Amino acid sequence: MKLLRIRQRPIFVRLESGIWLITIALSLGTVASVWAAQSIALVHTTAIDPEAGSSRPDQTVVISGDRIISISQAPPPSDARVIDGRGKFLVPGLCDMHVHIAGVTADAKWSRQTLLPLLIAHGVTTIRDMGGDLDALQSWRKEIEAGRLVGPRIYCAGPMLDGGKSEPPSLRAISTPDEGRAAVRDMKAKGADFIKVLSRLDRENYFAIAEEAKKQGMAFVGHVPNSIRASEASVAGQKSIEHIFYSNLTFDCSVHETELRQKSSEARAKGDSVAAGAARDAANASFSPDKANTLWQTLVRNNTWVVPTLVAMRTIGQQRELARKDPSELCYLPSALRKNWAPGEIEKQVSAKVASWYSAQFQNDLKIARSMHDAGVQMMAGSDSLDPFNFPGPSLHDELQLLTEVGFTPLEALQAATSQPARFLNIPDFGALRPGASADLVLLEADPLANIANTRKIAAVVVRGKFYSREDLDRMLSEARTAANREL
Repeated sequence: MKLLRIRQRPIFVRLESGIWLITIALSLGTVASVWAAQSIALVHTTAIDPEAGSSRPDQTVVISGDRIISISQAPPPSDARVIDGRGKFLVPGLCDMHVHIAGVTADAKWSRQTLLPLLIAHGVTTIRDMGGDLDALQSWRKEIEAGRLVGPRIYCAGPMLDGGKSEPPSLRAISTPDEGRAAVRDMKAKGADFIKVLSRLDRENYFAIAEEAKKQGMAFVGHVPNSIRASEASVAGQKSIEHIFYSNLTFDCSVHETELRQKSSEARAKGDSVAAGAARDAANASFSPDKANTLWQTLVRNNTWVVPTLVAMRTIGQQRELARKDPSELCYLPSALRKNWAPGEIEKQVSAKVASWYSAQFQNDLKIARSMHDAGVQMMAGSDSLDPFNFPGPSLHDELQLLTEVGFTPLEALQAATSQPARFLNIPDFGALRPGASADLVLLEADPLANIANTRKIAAVVVRGKFYSREDLDRMLSEARTAANREL
């Protein structure tokens, strides 16, 4: 069996030359309505603050610049642009803690014009890019912060550190401990926000990276490499474990862990994917609640977070079916990628047997995620997009739904994409709905605390204090579709 890695606020200033103001705003690529007002007030809305776990009806939320100024039942300021939020629900902007929008499957040559709008239109106002073109990501971040580009907050790693061969701009191969240490220093000098590690690092190189990251004051996150256990990664200071499947957590939870790890390692060394798959299946079947709970308590004790990316594993198992359905989101991708994901091509890449095997791994991921949640492991929402048919934006909403299927309440699922990422990143000005917080917000047509699927029902999005109506968002998506169909 072949194992696959499918993998400025608005210028609301009273100027005499109002026509000039609008012209300048549009030249910056802004599709939002431009109002000559000092503030925005969303009135008669239900304000949901995941940080406090509160839901307050009939609130007036006042925004000035890129901040929330007040939340109360007081009348709005006389000079504010008033938005009627009656019957609607206001939540903080969503955060996807695992995306690849400038590397792996996405290409910075076109993703700036297509994936950034797709994220914003789906209420994703913050992302953590987990491996890609650092120069592109940093350039976009500067444009976004300067107000020249509409997009989410971006936190990024740059190239991922792995064994094997370097594949710029997404992968940087590490062959020795000294190379690992040098890579950490280099990434810090280049302004990366954290270090991302992958599965093929050997023990010595992994621990050298961990040691140097601690010395340099940088968080390191990523896969638990095949060469170590999750408990070792946690003790070494790995701040977040990405994925359940790719971090091999099923082996950590098996009563036959040592034997099956050895079989898996030998099979991978020989390139025997059938034997490697059999070892994993045996680990799945020998799950030990006691072993799992011991590991979960280690993660809790060491403040190690987990981003399970359940939607990514589900999507791999469904790729053949999804390709035949021709998802509407394909229109946001360039023609070359759409051709590569055509039904005939996908069926060559993923046999029915392999798809069925990955569907079984998804079910195992659900079991492990449920066990982690029951034990109190800190978890965050991430999609692992853009992998085939795993689209940035929509996939985060799928992940929130899956989190509720493993025991999260709707509030907990919402927190996994708002206040929990804010805690993890130690950036207290977002992920909350309170005075002083960043004005990154999503206005919903229905209550997400009643049904997390309601996060999809987006009436408007506020990004750094700019209000994007449903019409603005639809226009943004239309422009993204047009860009995808150009020869990029």
